[in-house]
Amino acid sequence: MKRHLFALLLSLGALFVAQAQTEHVRVDFASDLESIHSKRVFEIKDGTPLEVKPESNGYTYSVTKGATIRLEVTPAEGYVDYLWFEGAGNREHEISKSYNKKNYQIEQISASTTTIRVDCRKLVPVTFVVPKEGSKGKKVQIDEQDDYGTEIAPTEPGGDVYMLPLKGSVYFDSAVDQDHFILCWLLDTFPFSSKPDIFYKQNIVDGMHLEVKFYKSGETRTITYSQPKTAVIKCMDRGRYGSPEVESGSTVDPGNEILFEIAPFNNPDGKVELHHWVVNGVPYKSGGEYFTENSLSLYAFENLEVSAVPMAEYEAPEIKWSISPETVDFGSVAVGATVTREITVTAENATEEILFQLRDAIPALTLSLNKLPAAGGTLILSYTPTGREVVDTKLLCATGESTASIPVKARATTAIEAITEEASPFALVADGLVWKQDTEAKIYTVEGRLVVSGSFARGAKTRLVSAQSYIIVTEEASVKILIP
Repeated sequence: MKRHLFALLLSLGALFVAQAQTEHVRVDFASDLESIHSKRVFEIKDGTPLEVKPESNGYTYSVTKGATIRLEVTPAEGYVDYLWFEGAGNREHEISKSYNKKNYQIEQISASTTTIRVDCRKLVPVTFVVPKEGSKGKKVQIDEQDDYGTEIAPTEPGGDVYMLPLKGSVYFDSAVDQDHFILCWLLDTFPFSSKPDIFYKQNIVDGMHLEVKFYKSGETRTITYSQPKTAVIKCMDRGRYGSPEVESGSTVDPGNEILFEIAPFNNPDGKVELHHWVVNGVPYKSGGEYFTENSLSLYAFENLEVSAVPMAEYEAPEIKWSISPETVDFGSVAVGATVTREITVTAENATEEILFQLRDAIPALTLSLNKLPAAGGTLILSYTPTGREVVDTKLLCATGESTASIPVKARATTAIEAITEEASPFALVADGLVWKQDTEAKIYTVEGRLVVSGSFARGAKTRLVSAQSYIIVTEEASVKILIP
């Protein structure tokens, strides 16, 4: 009896050991846009990876406690595994150097639940331009835990376009050499006066354009300005201590902030009614409007030549417009079709760009461009109607203070279909029609004017003028009727 009891205890002990050896723990492995990326989890046994299938939710895996596991992700085409994270909620933390990691291995997993998340981002083109002269070799690096992380190569050797993670954080290193200095950074043509050797961008956007400009040691920029007849311009170099005054024709350090102020004769604190400033031969604007403040601050990224035009001295140029054709008439256009018209515009004596805008916002009408150089040129107006309508608007043209306009006309029509009395959703009566079923419809005159539109209930009557023709458009058909 004792022998059998001892054997039973041994068997139970072996069973408990086996159960202990096969105890499982949970791994939650998730990614952004879960449905388009591929994830796999492996247990490594004797150097051999054995794949573990997820539970029905697609992201929970049961693995052997104490095993070595490997998690792999294959982002969808055009995406990258931007960063990996371990933990959940407030305890989530970034896994070091995990950009484009592809896999992450955990040795002897012991926690009852382990959470791993992969932040997959869309890759978008970013242009980074650095002068060849003055750079030791530019670099683009991903921000990983506030550190210069993985270096990204351009799409072509020595090229300027890089595929970077949308909304990611990136360092752009100009690698300027000891004989050059940063003049300025241009982000989408907008200049930054700060001059770091490395430009940090925290939120990458699609199509971003970043450019850096250098200058050589010893280089200068020349500041010239001309005085108006009825006022006085004063110039100061705010890039130097005390903001000393700068005489016209003097040189300053590249990138210094230069302040121009205009005032009446013998009254430095007075105001001048100003029409505009002129910078390097072009009227200076802010937000599309002439800049008329009495103080103008510019950075000496290039040589500066400045003048001002007080209202007392301004003479508006006489603009002679030439627009062909004088009227744009698309005629009758079928719904869904596209018709285009070329418009040639010139503005003799214009010194500014010619801007274009339709008087009315009509989705069916689109312009190929909204501005032309001062010399003029050709633009294309397209009409693609989505429903019956009559268009009567104008194309507005402007350069400086001179404007012109041309009429734009169009009429959209739908194909007229035959319909049997049995299939018709309405019945004609003496002063209108009666709906035989619930119907969504629009009723137009034959000239294209909308008469009524909406939902019509079965049995409802719509009154229309007798002895007139109408077009009724429903989801099923477009028919022409004559009210008896």
